[in-house]
Amino acid sequence: MKNKRLKQWWAAAILSVLTLSILTACGDSTAPATNAAKQAVKLTLSYVPNVQFAPFYVALDKGYFAAEGLDVSFNYSTVNDVLALVGQGKIQFAAAGGDEVLQARAAGIPVTYITTVYQKYPIALAALKDKNIKSLADLKGKTIGIPGPYGSNYIGLKVLLNAAKLTEQDVKEQSIGFTQREALAAGKVDAAMVFSMNEPVQLEKAGIAVDRIEVSSINNLASVGLATSESMIATNPELVQKIVRAMQHGLKDTIANPDAAFDSTLKVAPDAKGDNPELQRAVLKETVKYLSNDSVKGQPVGYSDPKLWENTAQFLLDNKLIPVKVEANTSFTNKYLSTDIKYE
Repeated sequence: MKNKRLKQWWAAAILSVLTLSILTACGDSTAPATNAAKQAVKLTLSYVPNVQFAPFYVALDKGYFAAEGLDVSFNYSTVNDVLALVGQGKIQFAAAGGDEVLQARAAGIPVTYITTVYQKYPIALAALKDKNIKSLADLKGKTIGIPGPYGSNYIGLKVLLNAAKLTEQDVKEQSIGFTQREALAAGKVDAAMVFSMNEPVQLEKAGIAVDRIEVSSINNLASVGLATSESMIATNPELVQKIVRAMQHGLKDTIANPDAAFDSTLKVAPDAKGDNPELQRAVLKETVKYLSNDSVKGQPVGYSDPKLWENTAQFLLDNKLIPVKVEANTSFTNKYLSTDIKYE
């Protein structure tokens, strides 16, 4: 997608300012601006419509993007080079993991992470109760399913093995694609690396009890947020700030009221309900647990912790997941966060 500059007639710009001033005076600065030209913006999410993108959908449904003068639409992509396209300016904004951003920058791709969505790394090791895998020490010799030797599931496994002082040779890795739920239920693997709010919830709702070891409880890493290109930040910082501010409101609302967020999700992305809407509602409620944590209370919503990023960059380097050291403090920015929208 091409990077577009804001185009408004002078009269429309004046009207927009007056409208926002009136809204602010009325105590509702987040209501949609009216009679103002909107800037079209494309925002790329991964895979397919999913409740785990609820903060994005809330920001659209509740008019937070519109209040910033933006007409946002979502694209979905499964391509592996999304951040390369962002760096080239072909995609304006994309949801991406902090670990992915660091890997992209290590490859010379000029992208920057502009707001955090997930404060806790949402990856876990899951095992059926009868496998008796309750601690890191229990992993030795076990068959562990992963989609493949890439992505956040693989990085999460690396975290657990490091903490257990084990190597990949001490376990039996099995590439199973994104079939973790089926592989676990059928007993094809002893354990699998999963998205914390997804497969475990689905299994438990099906009456299959599982044990979980959360990666974030062992070594939290920079997780999913929103990224853009360095050129976007340099040439259109006003647009970056508008996107970030709208996302802050969407995040705060999602955390405060997951049921309302689910309703917004189905308005914006009805396919996100899947075959079992109540199951997807449960997935969203579990997701909310990863959107915040105690360490960021009082910080602006969307805050990126410099220490967390430094830790993530060092972990990736130590485990040869990036070939060169990346300066963590230049890989993200908190500059565009509104400080009056805070975690509670």
